[in-house]
Amino acid sequence: MSPAAKQRVLFGAKIVITAALVGWLVHKGALDMRVLGVFLEEKSLLFLDMFVFVLASIVLASMRWRALLSLADVKVAFGRAVHLQFVSLFFNVVIPGNVGGDVIKALYVAREQAPEKRASLVLIAFVERLVGLAGLVSVALLVLAFRGVALWENPAFRPFVSTVLLLGAGFVVGPVVFVVAMRSFGAKLEAMASGPSKISGLLKKVVASFRLVSAKPMELVKALVLSMGVHSTNMVLFAMMTRIVSKQDAPFGIIATVYPIGLLSLMLPVSAAGAGVGHVAFEKLFVAMGLTRGADVFNVFFFGQIAPCVLGLVPYLMLRAKEPVPEAAPEAAPKEALEGEVAKEARDEPESGPRDP
Repeated sequence: MSPAAKQRVLFGAKIVITAALVGWLVHKGALDMRVLGVFLEEKSLLFLDMFVFVLASIVLASMRWRALLSLADVKVAFGRAVHLQFVSLFFNVVIPGNVGGDVIKALYVAREQAPEKRASLVLIAFVERLVGLAGLVSVALLVLAFRGVALWENPAFRPFVSTVLLLGAGFVVGPVVFVVAMRSFGAKLEAMASGPSKISGLLKKVVASFRLVSAKPMELVKALVLSMGVHSTNMVLFAMMTRIVSKQDAPFGIIATVYPIGLLSLMLPVSAAGAGVGHVAFEKLFVAMGLTRGADVFNVFFFGQIAPCVLGLVPYLMLRAKEPVPEAAPEAAPKEALEGEVAKEARDEPESGPRDP
């Protein structure tokens, strides 16, 4: 079975699992799809949802991406970054399981940069995902700093508390070890990767890219703070949706506890975009905190953040008309095409690479 076929089968399995979980919640009366009508009944909620989407998913996320691009000495105008961010969200939602939006952004930016920077851009696409997760873990750690003892006393929350602490330790210790290792041994690793072969040339570029990332730790910190801003903004929206949808006066402290832990459950790669798994997780978390209608609240939040991404079709068509994806980089597999460009560069110019930081 080809990799593309395996990917389709895997995505199909995720759709089945998502449908099964959502169907189970509907059957037991824990999820009412009619609740989505709240966007028509509460026009202020619809306006707030769009405002938060633009602020968090477009503006703050674009600022985070520009901070990460600076690691490779790549500068992108803010307007250009916003345009590409909207396009990337469209791909994440409309074509899930086929190509990541972060790869689409990297592909377009890579075409505008010197060849020696392309390997770094591939790395930054990966780092952006890690920073997004690190921001959520950081928010969860802040919650534990204030409510950790109370949460630990509740047996239902102990597994989540342990998971957050382990992830937090990893995101604190891991980056420190990485930066120290690259600064201490990066030059030696790059020298070891040098050689006349195509693979050696590519490895040299990858090591040099890691050295670039480790050379500017403050930019990583800036990106992390922006990620925390993205999640904190969405958490405020989730809190307001909880009050409107569930008709409960839920304290913000409780929502601040439930939100990051619930979103961390979406890390499980067993459903499409976290749907189904997220519904079940928030239903259980709400019950544990003495609240109801957790699945309904998450459903409104989920669709409120997913639906606007479809509007990214417009900026994508505008971008495609002016800057069509090269024939050598078909839209069905831009990640492979981008990596192919890096490999080609390693073949054509094996002695070149990102400049030494």
